[in-house]
Amino acid sequence: MSAVTRSASVATAPAPSLTPASAVAPVHRVRWRTVTAADPPPHPAPALRGAKVLVLGGTPPLARAVARALRAAGAEARADDSGRWPVAGEAPDGLVDLGHTDSFVPGEHHGYRRALLRSVTALRACYPHWQREPDAQRLFYVAVTYLGGGMGYDAPDDAGTATQPLGGIWAGLAKTLHREIANCNTRVVDTDLADLAELPRRITHELYRWGLFEVGYRAGRRRTLEAVPEDAGPPALSLDAGDLVLLSGGGRGIGWRLARTLAARHGCRVVVTGRGPLPGPDDPSRALDDERFRAHERSLWAQPRQGRGLAAVRAAVHAARRDRELVRHLEQARRAGLRISYEVCDVTDRDQTAALVARYGRAITAVVHNAGVDTPARLPKKTDDEFLSTVATKVDGFVNLFCAVRELPLKFFCNVGSLTGRLGGMVGQLDYAAANDGLTRLGLWAGPRAAFPVMTLCWPTWDRLGMVANFEATLRYMAALDVGEGLDLWTRELTAATRGEVTYIGPLGRALGPHQSRGYRVSADLPGHRDVLSAVFHLGDLRTNVPHAAQSALFALDSAHAPVLNDVLVGGEPSLPVSLLLENAVRGAAWVQPRDYAPLALQFLEDVYVALPELRLRHGGIALRRSVTAGYTEGRWIADVRFHHADTGREAARLRLAYRHADAPDAVQGGADEDRAGESYGIDEADTYGAAAVSPRPPHPDTAGLPLRWSGLVLRRARWHTGPGDTCTAEIRETPAGDLWVLPGWPVNTLPLTALENVFRRTAEHAPGTVLAVRRIEVKGGIPVPAPGDALVARGSPAAGHWTVSGADDRALCLSGVAYRGDQR
Repeated sequence: MSAVTRSASVATAPAPSLTPASAVAPVHRVRWRTVTAADPPPHPAPALRGAKVLVLGGTPPLARAVARALRAAGAEARADDSGRWPVAGEAPDGLVDLGHTDSFVPGEHHGYRRALLRSVTALRACYPHWQREPDAQRLFYVAVTYLGGGMGYDAPDDAGTATQPLGGIWAGLAKTLHREIANCNTRVVDTDLADLAELPRRITHELYRWGLFEVGYRAGRRRTLEAVPEDAGPPALSLDAGDLVLLSGGGRGIGWRLARTLAARHGCRVVVTGRGPLPGPDDPSRALDDERFRAHERSLWAQPRQGRGLAAVRAAVHAARRDRELVRHLEQARRAGLRISYEVCDVTDRDQTAALVARYGRAITAVVHNAGVDTPARLPKKTDDEFLSTVATKVDGFVNLFCAVRELPLKFFCNVGSLTGRLGGMVGQLDYAAANDGLTRLGLWAGPRAAFPVMTLCWPTWDRLGMVANFEATLRYMAALDVGEGLDLWTRELTAATRGEVTYIGPLGRALGPHQSRGYRVSADLPGHRDVLSAVFHLGDLRTNVPHAAQSALFALDSAHAPVLNDVLVGGEPSLPVSLLLENAVRGAAWVQPRDYAPLALQFLEDVYVALPELRLRHGGIALRRSVTAGYTEGRWIADVRFHHADTGREAARLRLAYRHADAPDAVQGGADEDRAGESYGIDEADTYGAAAVSPRPPHPDTAGLPLRWSGLVLRRARWHTGPGDTCTAEIRETPAGDLWVLPGWPVNTLPLTALENVFRRTAEHAPGTVLAVRRIEVKGGIPVPAPGDALVARGSPAAGHWTVSGADDRALCLSGVAYRGDQR
């Protein structure tokens, strides 16, 4: 499949880097809907033959049926609940996790814990083997859920008996796995418990057709989720002094800010909860002033030298800070005359939760389930108890609260969710993502079963508020939400009596990797997501991936979807324009980021070599293998990019891109050369294709005198004016990006393609050849991008090979050493 046809179904990818000024940014409200997804081919993928697959979970008959179907497709598969591949020292190529198939009965649902620990055990066993795998296509984790075939949406009428909403736990886990195992492909396959006969066949057809994270099957139709912008509804209810809002957690972080807002703006009575009692008057967290409390903390940190374990000391310090913050919050509310009180209640305990609700009874008019636990650590360092505690706080807490208040005439029940569940979490958040996506699916399950609105609001990180351990690290994934804006949005959702799942998305950061980038279909109408789609479009079909060091991909285009491919002719045959090749190089190199995801700005392209005959189309299209190796060299982040023709194996182009740190434009700085770590993954940096690689100097056919012609129908020809000597000048209007493609979601350009193509054309008119060489393309002040209706100015000398392409502002590209010649490798 060409990169063109595949790009319409992508969602997230590296956006322009976040600078300190953009750490906090406005968010956009989206809803999710199920849409039809194309069926995979009606046969297993060839890559499945010989693959080692472990099937776990589900019922024994179902697991055996899936294993038989995989073996019939050529895989080496077996069902084994031990979670370990039964070959010493080896790991399977993939796990098919059939998850938890027991019927969901609230209050009797805890069997999910054993099933979840089985999955965690299997992933821990695979972790050391999978973590260093450079092949971007071989490894996989496929989780099966049983939410009716619509991922929890559009549940069938008999959903009460035919769905298992706890499947969201496995969905959140799967969507985050790539953060810790970079090349683990994931897929969540949702089905109906009443439609299991077709599941084995469907699994064999889904494997090795990676892309969308979530697909579902209902009535024989394959579906996925798509995000669309949608405004909140108008106010549907009011909150006032007669309301009592029960807020689980709520003593700190965003829960406390909501409690204060409801009490201050609306006069509500708010009950916040926590697991432990308030500290007594003599407790250090209450009795000491700030200076003496800091001394108390220092004394705690000194205890490891006295034999107490570091983990215990860290927990004690955290508890002291938590108690101090809670006490201060309550005292501040009391002084402000706000009706906020505190109750001890562990919402994961059904009896405690029921007793709390019984104490207040019908006085409770609204519930906000905000309790949560997040102890970030990579999977091998996370204990089973930590994993289960994180999930249970969200999942069991919801079940207990919902069951306790289900018969009350509430105005709303609001779950506090997270983007870690919907889009996948950060490194160390496998359990937190599982907890939040489990919570969301439970909310969708509960909605039709309640007389009151049940909503789940999935938030990004709030600005330095909440459970975030490293705020700066979160900005690598997405900009933070301003606290004031978040509270306004939150109260608007509550008074609108919103139902279902609502997601708030901000500008995306640089840490969103290639596997996650294809996970969802997102409307290009979302601000900033057109550029996101463009980055994914140019990524192509990822083949190898060594994070922060090297990457290779197959990039394919066809003229049916890209009219621009008919604009340039080499030897009378349509060819890929050089400008579009450079655009792909810039976009492709951007996927290999430094370890710290430092914001980078392109400084120059140099040593550009393009063999024009290798850009000619074959059968109406072209496929190029692109390899990128990158690392710090003499203080700059350098990316070397090479293109080889996928059919001939001959080198088509090569170039080098240099970047500076975006927040230090006049400095040359960078990291150590350890970022060039390709060899530690068992591949050569200079050869990311392994056995498929070709010599950089392959045999080349005799193409002397090969004519170059341009139609100028898409990348319009400029009218040049010749000045003194051979100086040429032209005003060039960039072709709208939408005119280059026949696509529903066309990519936008980073480079001024029309201007560059005209410079290359004018140079060829002076001295044509089969090879285009450019010594350097330097970026001055930023890449020139004209405003609508404005033109760029190209000026230079075809004989000297020096050109500038500049905009109305100070941004310009300065080209030097531009020349065509015969093949002189």
